[in-house]
Amino acid sequence: MTTTATDPSDADLRTVLRSHPGEHDVDLSALATAVELLGECVATCRACADACLDEEMVADLVACIRGDLTCADVCATTAAVLVRRPTDPGLVRSLVEACIAACGACATECERHAGMHEHCRACAEVCRRCERACRDLLAALG
Repeated sequence: MTTTATDPSDADLRTVLRSHPGEHDVDLSALATAVELLGECVATCRACADACLDEEMVADLVACIRGDLTCADVCATTAAVLVRRPTDPGLVRSLVEACIAACGACATECERHAGMHEHCRACAEVCRRCERACRDLLAALG
């Protein structure tokens, strides 16, 4: 069996971004990587917040939970806007910069708990990867 462009197993975000009929004024690889990591960060931060809620010392994790949820919301909004190819470069830069700040703050807070909670360690790592991808996208935006 051969795979064609219409085969669902061959379709992904990068295919959609490449086939978008609009102007390609950004490095599509940097854009796709950022959007993919933003999605991973959203899921990971939400899962970490949920795991924190089940910890015995949940009161000690309030800042972590809030940081997780804030990071997830900022990343989700940024990803949603980025895949629409917005025409306002200032808005895009502001959103990506907000993601960098949210991911950095969340990672720092999760790192404080990483020695005791595996979910916080994993979340911090994902946030750092997302932060780097957003920095790379910001550089690609010029």
